[in-house]
Amino acid sequence: MGFGESGVHIIFFIATIIVASSVSAVLVTTVQKVSLSLKVQGENLEDKIATDFEIVNDPLNIPVNTSTSPPEYTFYIKNTGSKSILLSESTITVLIDGTAVSSSNMRLNPEGNLKPGYLGEVYIKTSLTSGDHTIYIILENGISDSLRFSI
Repeated sequence: MGFGESGVHIIFFIATIIVASSVSAVLVTTVQKVSLSLKVQGENLEDKIATDFEIVNDPLNIPVNTSTSPPEYTFYIKNTGSKSILLSESTITVLIDGTAVSSSNMRLNPEGNLKPGYLGEVYIKTSLTSGDHTIYIILENGISDSLRFSI
């Protein structure tokens, strides 16, 4: 006893529906993953665009406190972005002439959030020879600025 032609058509139809449902489920899952990934990348890009700062010192007249040993230089940074910048020794990296400044030789004012449009101060204790130098200040999200200055 056989199914006949209509029975075979029903079996093929059901198999086709099962395969189509499986393919559809895989496509929906893939689209959801891509969508989530694009959302995360967009939020990261928005954060980077909204965060910006500049070192605003006069490169020929860097304030220095010589009463400390080693001398303490003051660098002013202005938040030119639309988001607050978190200033702490763990969220900011300072390089002078390519050498990292340790957190024990660095002070920040204010310690915490630097609001948009406000100035912050980075105090660096280091011995610098007279001549040209370069400072790089890098935030935790990779935004950076540099200044060539003379002592």
